Amino acid sequence: MQSLAENIEQVEIISVAQACRFLGVHRNTLYKLIGEGEIPAFRLTTGGRWKFRKSELEEWLENRQAKREL
Repeated sequence: MQSLAENIEQVEIISVAQACRFLGVHRNTLYKLIGEGEIPAFRLTTGGRWKFRKSELEEWLENRQAKREL
């Protein structure tokens, strides 16, 4: 069983710029998806910068691709 510290180390938090590169989308597209509640994103403080868990973005991409294949 993994310790809490090991679990925390595995969670990769990325910025807007990193998320754009990872997803292959323009910054404006990413902000649109955030505004529409389509993509998992969070802020650490009120009015702070948007952050993303890379694992959640990977899951979001997989789900989106699966929907297109239907």
